[in-house]
Amino acid sequence: MAVDTSVTPVGDAPRSHNELENGQDVLVDVAKAYELPKPYRILGLNIWAYSHPRVQAIMLGSVLFMTVGMYNVVTFIGGAGQQSAWLSDMSNIALYTVFSAFCFVAPAFLNRFGLRITLCVGGIGYSSYVASLWCFNHTGNVPFVIFGGCWCGLSAAFLWCAEGTAITSFASEDKKGLYVSIFWSIFQFGVVIGAAIPVGQNWNAGTNNDSRVSDGTYIGLFILMLIGAVLGIFMYPWQKIVREDGSRVMLDTKTKSFKEELVTSWQVCRRNWWILFFWPMCWAVNYYNIYQSNDFNGVYFTVRGRALNTLLSAIVQIGSAWVLHIFTDLIPFARRKRAFIAVVYVFVTINAVWIGGYFMMRKTVYGLSEADRVDVFDDGYAAACVVYVLYGFTDATYNCYAYWFIGALSNRPDELSVYASMYRLLNALCQICAFALDLQGYSKEFMFGSSWAFVAAGPVFVLPIIKYWLKDTNMQTSLEVYEGAVGSEPQSDRDNKDEKTA
Repeated sequence: MAVDTSVTPVGDAPRSHNELENGQDVLVDVAKAYELPKPYRILGLNIWAYSHPRVQAIMLGSVLFMTVGMYNVVTFIGGAGQQSAWLSDMSNIALYTVFSAFCFVAPAFLNRFGLRITLCVGGIGYSSYVASLWCFNHTGNVPFVIFGGCWCGLSAAFLWCAEGTAITSFASEDKKGLYVSIFWSIFQFGVVIGAAIPVGQNWNAGTNNDSRVSDGTYIGLFILMLIGAVLGIFMYPWQKIVREDGSRVMLDTKTKSFKEELVTSWQVCRRNWWILFFWPMCWAVNYYNIYQSNDFNGVYFTVRGRALNTLLSAIVQIGSAWVLHIFTDLIPFARRKRAFIAVVYVFVTINAVWIGGYFMMRKTVYGLSEADRVDVFDDGYAAACVVYVLYGFTDATYNCYAYWFIGALSNRPDELSVYASMYRLLNALCQICAFALDLQGYSKEFMFGSSWAFVAAGPVFVLPIIKYWLKDTNMQTSLEVYEGAVGSEPQSDRDNKDEKTA
């Protein structure tokens, strides 16, 4: 991918921009090397330029808002809005199997074809899944639902790779938590708006809707997903973006073949073998959603209650992301210490909520008719709703910390794309296992206990990375380009060496 020369470099760089362009790679981790785009002055207010990284983060969140956000609405109301979780389990096993396979090639696809194409390709499959459920309401066509799940899985592998790479690349090191919170808030606002659709559609139905979501819900979600996929095309080219600290979001300047991109992805994994300690946290992220959706929300509440729970959970998740932002960005410590404090906060919050969830799990009964399930006006609804909403709070906390942690490991898109795909690959594999277990009829006690164990173990396993491999900064102190490599040592490494020499 060629390097854009429209952005003006600043500062005392030892080499000119043209000289950098002739190098094999381009060093990006140098603060104040380039100027931010100037804002527009409108009615006395400074408005960020379209190419400003925060504007791009907002646009990225909007793409996820209208694709994955709408998909989550279908998932969180339990059983994909159908009478039984069986259809949801079957289609999701197909979805996450395909998702897992294409996560291996998603980083190479992203680095070869760019952010905009990857986002569009990644978004279009979500609408096919909702269309298949809409069709099933009238035809009972199970194979079409399975096909929709497969197509959605293929698209999701590319979409999540692009999203994870972009949101962690756009931000400067001191604002990575902020950018994750911006993205997550907009993404979850999509769930808020999307959840309002089934609440409105099904509110007056009470207990007489046979526990199935109406056509209008699926049609509304289908249209929003198509808009979200197209929006990805209008993102600003990310090789032109300047971060808020004056460094560049830059890709390798040498155009590589798809095979070469695959080799590069493998080299990243081989070089940073310690990323294995991050795998348990990656694994746990979506496993617990199956218990919460199909074994609690989907069987304990009426469809009206499920829809309202989804809406309230999404609202709480927006606030949860900003609470975590305090720990990741704002407390006055170096990054490694902030990483440790934040992961302790995540661990304590998760276990506190799941202790409360244990008592609600014991009250859950399978096989109830719609009339016997807990509705929004029934006694006991409030307590059960609070538990489900707090599950949402911890979901946002867990995911946002994971994204911030990925961003703290590197600033380079070629590395971040591998970490982001690895994160989602393990998410997908765990969901295949969870859906399969749920399909086989494993007890709610087993699904609850295994979910809690996985989600509690994740923060513990990242502690070795924080202690031994996470740096306080990945920024460089000077611009250097030479054959086969880029840049000088990070400042934190240089300080450590100076201390040992002294």
